[in-house]
Amino acid sequence: MIIRIFSCVILLLINPSISFSQDFHAGIRAGMSASQVSGDRLSGFDKAGIVFGGFVGRNFSEKISGQMEISFIQKGSRSSVNKEDNSYYRMRLHYIQVPVLFQYKVGKKIDLEVGPSAGVLVFSEENDQLGLINNTPPFEDMDVSFNAGGSYQIGEHWTFNARYSASILPVRKFQGSYNFNFFDRGQYNELIELAFLYRF
Repeated sequence: MIIRIFSCVILLLINPSISFSQDFHAGIRAGMSASQVSGDRLSGFDKAGIVFGGFVGRNFSEKISGQMEISFIQKGSRSSVNKEDNSYYRMRLHYIQVPVLFQYKVGKKIDLEVGPSAGVLVFSEENDQLGLINNTPPFEDMDVSFNAGGSYQIGEHWTFNARYSASILPVRKFQGSYNFNFFDRGQYNELIELAFLYRF
C-alpha cells in the first residue's frame, strides 16, 4: 500500500500531461539533525547527525507544490558519559531516505510542508563503554515516517528548512524484556532537521 502511494505521487510530480503548472525546480539540501529513539529508556534529542541530498519539486498552483527528495540521513540515540563509572550508550542508524512532501505557501517567503517518507537502512551499530554490542534484536530494513515542517526563503536560491519526523512503524520490534516503551510497541525514530536548500 505504501509503495503504491509513493508511486502515484511520483507519477503526479513527473507526468507532463497533467494540466498543472509546468514550473519544475531542483536543488540540493544539506544540514544537521538531532534524533532520539522512542523506547530505548533514554530521552532527549541527543544524537547529532548530518543530512545531505537532492530534491525535485513542482508547483501545482500559486500556493500548492510538491517536493520529492532523496537524502543520506543519520539517526539514532545516545546517552552522555556517566562520570561515576564512565558508562555510555550510542545507537547509530544510517538511512537513504525518500520523503514525498506536499507544500502550502502561507506567506510570500514561508511554506508549510507535510508528507510521508520511506527510508532504507544502510548501516546500524550499537556500542557502549565496553565496545560493540552484538546481542541485541535486529533493526528493520525499512523506516516509514511522517514528516511536518516549514521553510523560509532567504534569497533567490537559498531556503532555510526546519522539519520534524517520526516513525509510523517500529524500527525495531519488541522482543522479550529488551524494550521499555509504553505498551511495548517497539522502538521508533524521532528526528529534528535544520537544513539549507539551494535551488538551481
